[in-house]
Amino acid sequence: MRYFRMTILLIGLVVAILAPATIPTVSSSGSNPCAEIVRAALVATDRLCEGTGRNQVCYGHNILDAQPQPNVGQLNFTQEGDIVAVDQVQALRLSGMDVESEVWGVALMRLQASLPDSLTGHNITLLVFGDVEIENQMTIASSLEATVQGTHNVNVRQGPSFGAEIIGRLEPGQTVTANGRLADSSWVRIALLDNGGTGWVAGGLLTITAGIDNLDVVEPAAPHYGPMQAFYFQSGAKDAVCQEAPDSGLLIQTPEGVGEVTLLINEVNIQLGSTVYFQAQPGKDMTVRVVEGSARVGASGKVYRAIAGSEITVPLNENLEPAGPPNPPAAYDMADVESLPVSNLERLIAIQPPATPEAIAATQTPIEIGPDGNPLPPGLIDNPGLGDSLPPGHGGAPPGQDKDTGNKKDK
Repeated sequence: MRYFRMTILLIGLVVAILAPATIPTVSSSGSNPCAEIVRAALVATDRLCEGTGRNQVCYGHNILDAQPQPNVGQLNFTQEGDIVAVDQVQALRLSGMDVESEVWGVALMRLQASLPDSLTGHNITLLVFGDVEIENQMTIASSLEATVQGTHNVNVRQGPSFGAEIIGRLEPGQTVTANGRLADSSWVRIALLDNGGTGWVAGGLLTITAGIDNLDVVEPAAPHYGPMQAFYFQSGAKDAVCQEAPDSGLLIQTPEGVGEVTLLINEVNIQLGSTVYFQAQPGKDMTVRVVEGSARVGASGKVYRAIAGSEITVPLNENLEPAGPPNPPAAYDMADVESLPVSNLERLIAIQPPATPEAIAATQTPIEIGPDGNPLPPGLIDNPGLGDSLPPGHGGAPPGQDKDTGNKKDK
């Protein structure tokens, strides 16, 4: 009998070792079901969404409702672990905590935003949880392959004009991505590989196999945003059911070593190189809390820099648009951030304590801004002195061969 029992124990041990890992579920006998729901939801999101790629969104935990773009058919985004491209999604609606139904919506996105195409292994992480709605401001824009014609290098300019600043050059036969054009197709907007920005090339110098007319017509001064780089959102406030649950909102984290990333959230210009917690309520405020690193927040002609341990509020109207400039930074309350699910982000960080009065005092003056009232996004800043002399590898042409159009010299 003793050997029989030992055999049973050994079999049980082997089965336990070989059994596949399972996603935790809420224990009916748990003393704190709210904490169990949070734990199970975050563990499930971490495992199920591990394979989420650039510009994709993952259904982490129920309940989550997705509305497709008008020109997209039915989305395969109905259960935990489903992953779709964010440019197919018009809006997401997540559920707040419901302990009885064991519901707490969580979604994870990995976005390119303003990062250059060349940084393929780097993305910003956006973790959404609780009572949150997000509406994508960007539709599926046409992006077509374009090839440089002729035998000369051609200029890439800041704007669609021969008088605009030269910000780069392309070599004969080089392939680029075109993402817009003027109404008369005289100029084509292209993506810049080096910095994630855009530039303009004379339309007659590019061959677009799919046809230039298939590119979207864009306004020259309009900024170009990638999928879900510009969005509206709103969230619940002070709605955590237990100490272990964060208040509804979204966490955004940038990858290490890439500088600042530009986002447009509720028409507020956000530049961050950090981990930031956002909440927003229509007719009230959008709150930007920097739990690590720093961020710049610009609206209505005024820009402030927030340091780790501080928050900036921006008044909003009922349409989730800025109703005035940002308020100066202030130290945040540790109770508002201590339960944030930072362990589900790409980089391991420590949530910083509230900033000291001395540190806050140094942030009360608005920072210098560009002519549009906001800091110029990366890739859109002029490059004086570029002229006809470029560093090696930038496709520079000898004097007399630096041309925008055919055999004509630069105008």
